[in-house]
Amino acid sequence: MANNNKQPKILLSSLNLLCASILPVCFSGISIAQQIEPDEQAGKDNKMVVTGSRIQNIDIKNLSPVLSISRVEMDKLGYANVKDVIDNLTQNSGGTFDNGATFGFTPGASAVNLRGIGFGQTLTLIDGRRLPIYPIGINGTTNFVDLSAIPMAFVERIDVLTGGASAVYGSDAVAGVINVITRKDIEGVAVNFRTSSTSDGGYQTRRFNLLTGARNGDTQLDVIMDYWLQKPLWATDRDYTDSDIANSRGQYSFGGASFLGLNTLDAYQDPNCGTSNGALAGQGISDVDLNVFAVGESWCGFDRSTSRQLIAPQERISVMSRIHYEINNEIDFFSRIGLSRLTTSTQLEASFYGGGILTGFGSLVPNNGGILPAGAPNNPTTGTGLEEPGVFVRRLIEFGPRTSKIKNDAVNLLAGLNGSFANGMYDWELGLSYNKTELDIDDSNILLSALNSAVDNGLDLFQPIPERTVEHLGFIANKKASSTNRVIDFSIAGDFDILFDGGPLKFALALEQVEESFIDRPDSIILNGDGFDGSSEGRGKRKHVGVGGELSFPFSENLEMDIALRWDDYDDDSDVNNAFSPRISLAYTPVESLLTRLSWGRSFRAPDMQRLFGGVTTGFGDIIDPVNGNAVVQSVQVFTVSSIELEEETGTNINLGFIWQANDDLEFTVDIFDISLDKVVAVPSAQLIVSACAELDVLCEQVNRDAAGTLSGSEAFVVTSPLNFARQETQGIDLTVNYDWDNALGHWNGILTTTWIRAFYFQAIEESPKIDSIGQGIFPEYRTNLMLDWQNEAIGATLKLSYIDEISGAFCAVCEKQDRIDSWLTLSANIRYKVSDFSRVSFGINNLTNEAPPEDPTQTNWPWFSNAGSFYKAVGRELYLQLDMSF
Repeated sequence: MANNNKQPKILLSSLNLLCASILPVCFSGISIAQQIEPDEQAGKDNKMVVTGSRIQNIDIKNLSPVLSISRVEMDKLGYANVKDVIDNLTQNSGGTFDNGATFGFTPGASAVNLRGIGFGQTLTLIDGRRLPIYPIGINGTTNFVDLSAIPMAFVERIDVLTGGASAVYGSDAVAGVINVITRKDIEGVAVNFRTSSTSDGGYQTRRFNLLTGARNGDTQLDVIMDYWLQKPLWATDRDYTDSDIANSRGQYSFGGASFLGLNTLDAYQDPNCGTSNGALAGQGISDVDLNVFAVGESWCGFDRSTSRQLIAPQERISVMSRIHYEINNEIDFFSRIGLSRLTTSTQLEASFYGGGILTGFGSLVPNNGGILPAGAPNNPTTGTGLEEPGVFVRRLIEFGPRTSKIKNDAVNLLAGLNGSFANGMYDWELGLSYNKTELDIDDSNILLSALNSAVDNGLDLFQPIPERTVEHLGFIANKKASSTNRVIDFSIAGDFDILFDGGPLKFALALEQVEESFIDRPDSIILNGDGFDGSSEGRGKRKHVGVGGELSFPFSENLEMDIALRWDDYDDDSDVNNAFSPRISLAYTPVESLLTRLSWGRSFRAPDMQRLFGGVTTGFGDIIDPVNGNAVVQSVQVFTVSSIELEEETGTNINLGFIWQANDDLEFTVDIFDISLDKVVAVPSAQLIVSACAELDVLCEQVNRDAAGTLSGSEAFVVTSPLNFARQETQGIDLTVNYDWDNALGHWNGILTTTWIRAFYFQAIEESPKIDSIGQGIFPEYRTNLMLDWQNEAIGATLKLSYIDEISGAFCAVCEKQDRIDSWLTLSANIRYKVSDFSRVSFGINNLTNEAPPEDPTQTNWPWFSNAGSFYKAVGRELYLQLDMSF
């Protein structure tokens, strides 16, 4: 239990350590175009709706920092999918989460942590409308929109607003907004084919896009098809991950084939460990020296890495159709239908078994839990003169590796009307959308209680498990999960009959009603605790209504002001009620070459539905136990519970920017940002809770050790739950330098983009001091991209340099210099040739120098680098070829 008599300073310090450690750690890539390019497909009136404002044709980049990345620019930089685009932004201070996280609950999905504020704190839209959440949260708790579900063929451009926008869009737009603008008004037929491979093997990809469109009178029909294939990257494809001891800090698993005596805590190896006659048919590793329960133990070990994936394989088939019909000169009908199936297949090593002591009791069939008494026929100590009770510690290779097949079916429906009246002075739009994401997950599993019973009744695990037993005990655990949102939105925008020197007063009004729900239903056997591995569960629904307005005051050609207000009301069983979000933006041009802009706004985020309405999420993780000599304890059981009492997070966004056009060729853009968030919702990690208990004597009521005082037994577990903390704040500067010039060789363009995080503060309670996570190295202080592009008539080339500053390792409480992960510098190149007006071919190399991900010196287990929720990937040098043709 926590010691409530501790001195206040110690308690405050521990709370700050807690807050700083659990909040998300987990672009600004090259910002190719600082200005939003005109949309050639914007409609018959050529009115463009931009990200960050409801007012049409407003130049929002004058008022707020908006990046716009076109499809052409994505191809130049070698981006294969939407996640690649966002992943490479320097403003992406917190890294990304993707299907390299094969050990997590969401190996089939991708999320972004813009500004390091947190996964799920960035609002993701398609054509300005919300998408449903992924029905299974990161770590079973954090909801997000899956970037991998957005087919690249659908994308015309991606707009990124790098600041809060709740005054326009409502909840989730805390760290920024990602708005994917889809293609429309297609003429003829176009195809795109991209293939890639890596120089070290593994991770081949294929992408094929087909676009066609035609117009007949008042009707435009567009059809887009997308196919994506991604092959796995196995641990054995890279020499630094191909074994559990590929790194000198690594160690084999003690879960080979051994027997643990419960009186002496001695380990007895399978006498044939490592031979073809052994229980593991030669896969065991004899005499592995591990101090698991006592000093000097020798175990029959196992190499887990040979069955593991660094990146899981995926296959996606998608189709989108769009109809636009001009009812008359003032009213149009529009609709969009999108269907997609994304399949992800993961694989891990065979399940680990340790009887009722290490694996737990099966709850459906009462038995002795595989705990063999002294003298039992299948007890290896029987007849040795040193008989004692114990349990087998065994890797169940006869059941094969643990596999998971995730089918993600998405349906996106949109229909509506838009038009204008009063001679085009006012524009309006009414839309109805329905979006659903449905998961069907099949996991290979084993009936734990039946296996325990078989051992109780004589099954000898120092022998191969009979095939009939494998067939009887193995099963497929099926998990269903889905999320939906139904949205009705109406907006009207236009000009008031009020003139300023810079033009008329512009306005926009918007009404939005959203109903969202999710269901996360695991297999009943898993839910009852009678299988291996963990699962999440939960279900919930809520409604909310948002009403917003916006006014744009063009006082003069030199001074512009925009005011936005929004009110959101939530209707569910939680303590979330309503939120009022204002924003004011100013743009002033003191001289023709210099633009200054200032914006201030309030933002909010309703808590994740999984955190509000989820059931008990069961997971497993490796934990460094400071109570027992900092030993690494594998697969500690972790229970995460939800809390209906969570309140909404509220924040403030401030941005001061300058755009200086030094001359016709050179432009500088500087944005100074300050984003703060109060009542932050976060879930303490199991590692943090264990460390806080051992070192600070707090949160000890959430740590349950076994009778021996370890975290290894089946009775041992850690409980964690979401909490509202006090405050976090990030401050920094985005800098972009854009230089264009021409010479005899052709046209050149150079862009330098860098983000410097001056500070990232955590404050557990109002009375406690701030903790700076930049000083602790939780986030990279700098991210920088440098791009050089050259074009000479039909041929062109692009070079891109990306730099990520050093950060601290994941497993150090107070990180010193030796605990830092090295900075990472990669170089990519692309060369392209326009064969004709109808065809273009390009060849590129990502990570030209084949840089391996830098090691985490504090990570003592495979893969020794941060491969989930971070910045690094083991892909290495990737070569790709792309062909574009139109007819």
